[in-house]
Amino acid sequence: MQQVLLGFTVVFLVIGVGVILGRTGVLGPDAQRSLGLFVYYVATPALLFDQVTDADPAQIFSANFVVIAVSALMVGILFFLLARFILKRTAPDAIVGMLASSYANAGNLGIPLAAYVLDDFTVVVPVILFQVAFYAPVTLTALDMMHNPKSTNLVKNLILTPLSNTMVLAAIAGIIVSLAQLPVPTVIAQPVSMLAGASVPLALVVFGISLAHARILQKGEVARRDVFLAVGFKNVLHPIFALMLALAFGMEGPALMAAVVLGALPTAQNVYTYALRFNTSETMARDTGVVSTLVSFPIMVIISVVLG
Repeated sequence: MQQVLLGFTVVFLVIGVGVILGRTGVLGPDAQRSLGLFVYYVATPALLFDQVTDADPAQIFSANFVVIAVSALMVGILFFLLARFILKRTAPDAIVGMLASSYANAGNLGIPLAAYVLDDFTVVVPVILFQVAFYAPVTLTALDMMHNPKSTNLVKNLILTPLSNTMVLAAIAGIIVSLAQLPVPTVIAQPVSMLAGASVPLALVVFGISLAHARILQKGEVARRDVFLAVGFKNVLHPIFALMLALAFGMEGPALMAAVVLGALPTAQNVYTYALRFNTSETMARDTGVVSTLVSFPIMVIISVVLG
């Protein structure tokens, strides 16, 4: 328990540094975007490759992968049905809500938590692979077809988009190296390791900067009920489903805690990006990301203390 609380304390303090930097503006107005792009396209892929090459692929594609995928789909589909047929939202709005309620922030927050709380980077890999290689392409294709029935982006959304994501490519490359038991040359391993070291602290700093000036739940700008429902689904229902599935698969100890903590991760910032791309429920996606983040921390602490 002490190690878990220490891990969360470290995460909170580094995020706090980001909030201070964001408030003071010492890094300039474009710091969040520039640092965020570096983390997304360079540092985190390097970290994934560095860690996955030493991991057992069977451990990555284990019951944890099934729990992550099935729990996310259960929560997302349930929210879609609620939004579409009870709240009477349009199908595109319901799909964005589906993502907001079940698409986890595995990169900017999941990896640091895995490092300092779960003490295992690889537990996040199934989340990233499932979301980027399957969940996002399928839902984006659906949105694309709803906005443009004559769209020819099916192949692009389902195949090319996942394969252009550097995190997916890094994870796949690491898995191939691990399966083939190929030695990574020092001239490659050391630079990759150096870049990987920047991922966790920078991701937390960027996350803090993003919270520095967040203005959410503005009256007249967003349906607050939708936001609160999505937050409830993401931060409460998702970890409950993950817990039930994990227990059904006989998971226990660190594996059980990892599955439930990953289920409680807040909504990913990617959802806001997808909403902007299709001009659909942008404010709802943005506000759900911020509120679910604030709510997720005490919930994840409780989960870690109870199951740790």
